[in-house]
Amino acid sequence: MSLTSQVPLGEGVPPNTRNAVSVSFPTWDDNIGYEKGDPRVLNRMKNGYPRFFIARSIQALAAYFERRLALPSESVMLFPSLLAAEQCVVFIRDQVQKQQQQHKQGSSTTFYRIPGPGQVRIVQHVVEPSDRKAASQDAMSRVPQAHVTIYCVLFPENLFSLAKQYWQHTGNGISPRLAEYCMRIENANDECEQETGLHQGSNLGGYRRGTMSGTGLSASEQKESAGSELEVSTYVEERFGRNFDPKYAAEMKLALRRRIAGALTEGEEKDGAEVQRGVAGLSAKDVFLVATGMSAVFYAHQALLSIRRGKSICFGFPYTDTLKILEKFGPGAYFLGHGEGSDYEELERILERHELTPEDPILAIFTECPSNPLLKTADLPRLQELAIRFKVALVVDETIGNFVNIDALSYADIVVSSLTKVFSGDSNVMGGSLVLNPNSRFYAPVRLAVDATAEDLIWCEDAIFLERNSRDFVRRVNEINCNALAVAELLQASPKVANVWYPKFTTPSNYDKIKRSTDDTGYGGLISVTFVSGERGSRAFYDSLLCCKGPSLGTNFTLASPYTLLAHFTELEWAAQYGVDANLVRISVGLEPREDLLAMFQTSLKAVPDN
Repeated sequence: MSLTSQVPLGEGVPPNTRNAVSVSFPTWDDNIGYEKGDPRVLNRMKNGYPRFFIARSIQALAAYFERRLALPSESVMLFPSLLAAEQCVVFIRDQVQKQQQQHKQGSSTTFYRIPGPGQVRIVQHVVEPSDRKAASQDAMSRVPQAHVTIYCVLFPENLFSLAKQYWQHTGNGISPRLAEYCMRIENANDECEQETGLHQGSNLGGYRRGTMSGTGLSASEQKESAGSELEVSTYVEERFGRNFDPKYAAEMKLALRRRIAGALTEGEEKDGAEVQRGVAGLSAKDVFLVATGMSAVFYAHQALLSIRRGKSICFGFPYTDTLKILEKFGPGAYFLGHGEGSDYEELERILERHELTPEDPILAIFTECPSNPLLKTADLPRLQELAIRFKVALVVDETIGNFVNIDALSYADIVVSSLTKVFSGDSNVMGGSLVLNPNSRFYAPVRLAVDATAEDLIWCEDAIFLERNSRDFVRRVNEINCNALAVAELLQASPKVANVWYPKFTTPSNYDKIKRSTDDTGYGGLISVTFVSGERGSRAFYDSLLCCKGPSLGTNFTLASPYTLLAHFTELEWAAQYGVDANLVRISVGLEPREDLLAMFQTSLKAVPDN
């Protein structure tokens, strides 16, 4: 793999990739423009990270349903299950009430009216071919279901921001590939009805103005473009990408669960070998697939809340939506954002205080190993000891460390991960997983709760891509480990660099406690860096990088981002309290030749002013 030169602003990353997960922000100012809503940036965005930017295919399907189902001044959000839609409705109503209370107290300038009966509602819509001609639109994808049900949450358009929060935090919206499938069938059905004279009073002409924007193409252009792109994409993926037919989606999901349970390599899978993650009794039945990494965090929290109500403790500075889930869905959370030093003593004090009030229990400790973006690793043996002593659950997000490099499951009750990242690597599909520790004292009730709560909402075509992408997961992780170590050591040696956050340099003793002992394990592919010259240095470094630049991590290609600006633009001072610098540049190192990577970073370091 060679380095990718700068991708134009707003294009998908990786370039020329259908359903790319990231978007290109090639300059520092592009990132700021995005956060400020600058039309220069927004009008050029063809893509975006799926939980933040609603994909064009989903926008088109939502607009289609709005025309048929919505009243004037209503918007729609689309979900693949009734439970996800119901949770969205509950979230909207809860947040309206909370915002009203905050407005009365003077702590919020936002005011929403409590929606009346039926103003936030769910409409179920079944998508299925109406005749043989419409069914032929499914010929390329060969989806096994006879029909697909979409659950449309309709609400006053002024509540769109709240519905979007639920979409972003939980990651449980429909996937772009599912939207593409539905749109093909609906368009074919409409054509068939028009041809047979059954289509009466159609309002197909033009998108209604609202919060979901169209694609900028006419309906006929969309159909023609989508059909030709799909045909080419499907042929290429199946002929050269080693994709299976979607009718094998169930088998592919089983393969994924086995792969996650044992980190199997492709050769070992062919031989039927079972490679354990170091936890006796672990099997594929302890692995649950969900739509996204944030879905995994959400369902872990929801499952535990169904057993007992209580606040959680977020230990260490996490990815932004993890904390939002703990705060907004349930009784709230304590936040120990430094995740080291005196936070351990404060954690114990909180647990002791709540132990004295059984009616107000602590539910769980949530932590990331390592954390994003500061790459700190919590002392998992110490957290486990506290969790056992005080009878609370321990939930660990291992996305950045990944289970090739670290053993988090031996210490945790639940391990969650984003499969979108290095497990997939190709940055063209979303997915997440929960893994239950079969030796946990909470295993039986947690398993029942997860069975009842978590939904596998991975669309069949997405499962095919996840399976294909992850076959060489172990090999890629080992190669990325070596590349990232070389880059981290290069940055660490530069007098222009103020700080390098990398698990080998950041809380290394804690990381080494859970690092696997095999020779080919390492410290993962993520590095964060700041410069002696502050923002000037970060700008110069970032702008001069000749690699992909945009949100996400764990990609097969090197990807850089001014993480704090994108994740915490409206709360930079708050993030700075926990050491998350506004000028931090996060680098996800890829599979490119090491010599090329080092040469690129050396060139960018030369562009950084001395002070």
